[in-house]
Amino acid sequence: MVAERLRSVIFVVLAVMLAPLLIQCSPKTQIIKESDETVLRRRVEEYWGYKIKGEWSKSYLYESSDFRKGMTIEGYITQYGRSVVKWERFDILEVWASGEEGHAKVNATYRFIIPQTRKAVVSRVVQEQWMKNEGQWFHASSS
Repeated sequence: MVAERLRSVIFVVLAVMLAPLLIQCSPKTQIIKESDETVLRRRVEEYWGYKIKGEWSKSYLYESSDFRKGMTIEGYITQYGRSVVKWERFDILEVWASGEEGHAKVNATYRFIIPQTRKAVVSRVVQEQWMKNEGQWFHASSS
């Protein structure tokens, strides 16, 4: 009985002494911090992807808080859902970020969905401002 108790005490003492060594020898996970440009590029891709799909309730969430204060999600969906423009594709030409400010240059392709011009496809380069708020990038809409 005394021998069993002594073995238990020795085991506990050894475990406590060896634990730091085992922790130091275990592989450490490496955390890779993405650059602001990488995160911003992903946000721009998601935002435009939702616009292409006509998922206005999702693209609305990418708009800045100032914009959202002035327009409800219902108003946004109504305005953009009834637009005569149908976004068809986009190519991100350039993204850069500096501090809390970001910019994206996007070549957007769209068509008008009115009968007279339905077949005409138009491309234009769009310059966008993005703002970082609480660690997340938001589209700084001018509307």
